[in-house]
Amino acid sequence: MNSDARQSFLTRGSTLTASAATWCAVHCALTPLLAVAAPALALSETVELWMLGATVTLGAVLLVIGPATRRLSIGALFSIGAGVWAASLAGWLEPISEAATSAAGSLTVAAAMIVSARVCRTGDCEA
Repeated sequence: MNSDARQSFLTRGSTLTASAATWCAVHCALTPLLAVAAPALALSETVELWMLGATVTLGAVLLVIGPATRRLSIGALFSIGAGVWAASLAGWLEPISEAATSAAGSLTVAAAMIVSARVCRTGDCEA
């Protein structure tokens, strides 16, 4: 894969991962507010765990082959977000609401992926 194709792949993948994490945060924020529609909006715990796993796996792969090898701050931000997100879904952050902690974790993952995409757009993601 040539350099331009690799940068394009990393940018698109980072954007996709950031979008998935952001949608999780939106889901977590809206579900409690829309109490009438909450049963229709709530996902099963299995679906939430699969989404967490897929988003974190894709993000980790993109960071490892991209800018995280040079910029440890991006990897650290991603790891913190993924840790908070996973701890939230595991119920380890009680008594703080899962919606708040899960949204915080997923937005932190999204922020790391947005930074990663910006780094790749500037052409600085060659490892």
